[in-house]
Amino acid sequence: MIESPTYREALDRVLACAVFFHGAESLADLAKLDFERLLDQSGLADVAGDITFADAAEALRSDVQIGSEFSSVLDDLDERRSLIARERTYARTPARLAALGDRFGVSRERARQLEVRLRWAVERRIGDVIERAAQWLTRAVGQAAPPWKFQKVLGLFVGDAAPRWREAAEVAVMAAGKYEYLDGVVGNATFRGFILKARQRAPDLANPAGVVDEEALREAIGAQRAPEWESLVRNAGLVRLQGHLVLRDTRRARVFLALERTGDPCDRQTIARESGLRDNSSLSSLLSSDPLFVRFTKDKWGLQEWTDEPYGGVVDALVKRIEEGGGQARIDELVRQIPRQFDVLPATVRNYLGTRKFEIVGDHVRVATAPSAPRQRLDDARDVAWTTDGTPTLRFTVGEHHLKGNSQKISPAIAQHLGVGLDGSVKIPFEHPPGVHDASVIWRSYDPNGPEIGRLREALSACDVVPGNEVFLLLRREGFRVVKDGSAMLEAKP
Repeated sequence: MIESPTYREALDRVLACAVFFHGAESLADLAKLDFERLLDQSGLADVAGDITFADAAEALRSDVQIGSEFSSVLDDLDERRSLIARERTYARTPARLAALGDRFGVSRERARQLEVRLRWAVERRIGDVIERAAQWLTRAVGQAAPPWKFQKVLGLFVGDAAPRWREAAEVAVMAAGKYEYLDGVVGNATFRGFILKARQRAPDLANPAGVVDEEALREAIGAQRAPEWESLVRNAGLVRLQGHLVLRDTRRARVFLALERTGDPCDRQTIARESGLRDNSSLSSLLSSDPLFVRFTKDKWGLQEWTDEPYGGVVDALVKRIEEGGGQARIDELVRQIPRQFDVLPATVRNYLGTRKFEIVGDHVRVATAPSAPRQRLDDARDVAWTTDGTPTLRFTVGEHHLKGNSQKISPAIAQHLGVGLDGSVKIPFEHPPGVHDASVIWRSYDPNGPEIGRLREALSACDVVPGNEVFLLLRREGFRVVKDGSAMLEAKP
């Protein structure tokens, strides 16, 4: 092993090996060679770590530092132009010309003329030096760099400036290199051009959820090798969400990405967890109303592109299969197909097939042409009680589900008494409590549990009822009345 030479001796040795072993004749030839191999061939591999060449930077430093020369030029300015240089022309936050004019007791236009002369004087004396420093700065940092790195490199060129002109020298070199401080990055004109193009092209390269095709965006704006990509897209107003680039951080984008990541239909709680959203009614509303998402089963949602047949309920699926079969379908096939596709029980399918919506003929089923229900007597209804004057009432026990907005099932006789037949509905106001939402009475021919009264929550809450209370709803078409005291109610019609 040879003794550690000076860096100049080591460089001569490496260059000699390049000539002897590789026939190199110029600096351009040297650039094509494997430098690690040259170190081995020159016998310097073992001592390479001991050979330092920091002193070589002094030769370049004297060529690129412009701070001292820049300071001397500004020191030669008169008082007014010196102030303009420090507070406007070479200031990071320039003062307004009008404000400077007021300080000098001259017009804004006169202040502008003074600045023009100032720029001309500096350009004439040191413009080429500033331009050379800007070129070196561009070589050192490229199109963009983090502020800390940029400031460190910039200091190499203006570090010898007088303290009072240090900022001015920095601004002058930055302006010559067309660099600007942005959000979390310093970028030149080329970099800012990428930002503008990204802002313009991203919407065209985003899917309906606002998720941007990132590789396509890089290619579209010509920034495949652009540095500081994350800062670039952030300055373009784009957002990094769950590892993807999106136009905006929206609930729609979050749910889309969560479903895309899982790859399978999910229940609402899973979607809320995966998307970082709270599981609330607004999430349910989004899933139900946004065309990007479809219901796959009673409890699971997925992306629209995953299926040609969204879940619209078991009844809709049965009707569709019957229509596809020319007006009828085999019951055993429906009981086998529907549960497998929509994650319901076979018994659920049979329950729906047994409603008045359908007619069973042997082992086939068809949709009923005009479903109807026989007239039933209120006297025979088990959920009816009577007031002493003969007014029928719905009698039921309040549960947690009522106060959460669920409906109350009623006997067919009550629906008929209120004028509602199969597949019919009506809204009835409340006489008591007043000022609440109207109740709704609905009777669906496909509901195996019969008709129901909905929108009771507000009325029950206004009457201060709690779960476990028995209440009575006076059944009059012109207006319902909630009664909490049932002591005078009769079991049979008086």
